[in-house]
Amino acid sequence: MTNPKPITIVIPVYADWPSLKDCIESLKKYVGSHHNVMLVNDCGPQASILEKNIKEAIKHTDNFVYLKNSANLGFLKTCNRAVLELDKTKNDVLILNSDTIATEGFLEEMAAVLYDSPKIASVSPRTNNATIATIPLSAAKQKGIDPKKSFAIFKKIKDTLPRYSEVPTTHGFCMMIKRTVIDEYGLFDEVFGKGYGEENDFCMRVQERGYKNVLANRAYVFHLEAKSFTHETKSKMLEKNLQIMYQRHPNYRQQVRDYMEQALTKEVEIEKRVEVYSETKTKKIKDALKRNSKIRKIARRLKC
Repeated sequence: MTNPKPITIVIPVYADWPSLKDCIESLKKYVGSHHNVMLVNDCGPQASILEKNIKEAIKHTDNFVYLKNSANLGFLKTCNRAVLELDKTKNDVLILNSDTIATEGFLEEMAAVLYDSPKIASVSPRTNNATIATIPLSAAKQKGIDPKKSFAIFKKIKDTLPRYSEVPTTHGFCMMIKRTVIDEYGLFDEVFGKGYGEENDFCMRVQERGYKNVLANRAYVFHLEAKSFTHETKSKMLEKNLQIMYQRHPNYRQQVRDYMEQALTKEVEIEKRVEVYSETKTKKIKDALKRNSKIRKIARRLKC
């Protein structure tokens, strides 16, 4: 089944013009004019500079629109406002971080996967740095590898992987969601404040109602992970929000552990077959997989 509808891409904007510029340029190159791209300025410390630069960057691109919050809302509330208030279409939605770079065919592949089954609610692509979506997956606990190396590995193994893999949660850095699911169950719960954990909660909520969340293994988007918060602030937010997650969804951690253990074993074998790793490194990875404590550490560190 194909997706007959256009997609609204929502990009909350806070800071870091250089990475946002690269994101915009990649979308201008790889997103068709029948899709909408909505950039929402969240009034961060560089709001005026970003406004000027964004307007200049998109002035000749009719399907790109610039909007601005009246005050800083944070990533989560900006997403909710954009999807539930500002977007007047009934399009499916792609939530996209501003520190991403699209690649050819990513949107079409994600949309095709989204509509492969009526039970698929959300889709994320593979990337260089996004925990369970990382290529190679064995580098997830090191927060990924060099983006160019990751993309090279992706191109080698993508056709060997299944078209998509069911996961406990998709990743908020690039997350496509069916509008019908949003209409029925809402988007992100604002109890998660400025963010971290909101997409996990969304995915678990829809999963509990019979939907699936999947990775599109043949779509790729670079994730540069620009820093909006200090490490200390991020750690506090993450710790608080994960407690909410664990209370609401007590099976979440085990689901992540189970997925990681199974997926790591399969993907390392694929990586080995296409000679991504030397025999020595492959042996080290296999040895690591045998130690459950390693799997637990990976799972505990997963934001998604």
